[in-house]
Amino acid sequence: MDPFSTTAGVVGIVAPTLHCVRLLIEDLQNIAAAPDAVTVLTNDLQSAGLALASVQAVTDSQWKSLGGAVTAQSEAAITSCKTSCERFKTSLDRWTRHSTDGTLSWRDRATLGVFRQSHIKSMSEQLQNCNITLTSVASIATLHSSLQQTQAAEEIQKMISAKETAVNDAITGTDDQSAEVGAKLEALTLAELDEGETEADQISATKQVAMEKKALGESRKVFEGLLAAIQTASANVQAGQGTTITFGSSNSGQQVGVNSGTIRATFGGRR
Repeated sequence: MDPFSTTAGVVGIVAPTLHCVRLLIEDLQNIAAAPDAVTVLTNDLQSAGLALASVQAVTDSQWKSLGGAVTAQSEAAITSCKTSCERFKTSLDRWTRHSTDGTLSWRDRATLGVFRQSHIKSMSEQLQNCNITLTSVASIATLHSSLQQTQAAEEIQKMISAKETAVNDAITGTDDQSAEVGAKLEALTLAELDEGETEADQISATKQVAMEKKALGESRKVFEGLLAAIQTASANVQAGQGTTITFGSSNSGQQVGVNSGTIRATFGGRR
């Protein structure tokens, strides 16, 4: 896997995704008397925007340290977020087509049926998952710089252990959420239209929940890659007995310095 092409890919998708998020936030903020679920969604979009900005700040060298696999998986997760935002905006335009005087209204607020509620909730949950995933990527990428500094092995190991625990928790949470989304997707296929809803609402809600499930799978792959990177770094700290850790440019394995006691540990995915 070419690290240069994967880095360019993830960097290239962040800006248009941020643009989609910001446009959707503007639309939602213009809705008069919006349901609470829309306010929650707006907050989730703002959090996702901050997570995207943190990923945008990751340097090329940090992406290379994470490895081509994690970089490609991160790109897939961001792309799913962008696709969902675009689809939701299309649905929102349909739901608010009765707007007047330049201000969006929620004419169907009293008849926000099962499919529209499911669509909004699923969109929020996907954004929350995207936020956790991208924040984890940015946080562990920053570890690249931290581990290049001379520190005691105990301090380094404590830092790495905290990251490992966080990623393991994220994997468990992703698995639990994926099971819940699978059940929700099955329930939607059996649900009937509520008053005021259309078949288009049913289709868009089902597609959004299916996208949420797909995004959870992509996030899990990101977490697996991050966990492998953390475990490699941890093993090298233990073997180094307090020596300084730097990063190599490879995508797998490890390099051991000669006579100096310095270990160069690749903080990237395995092939």
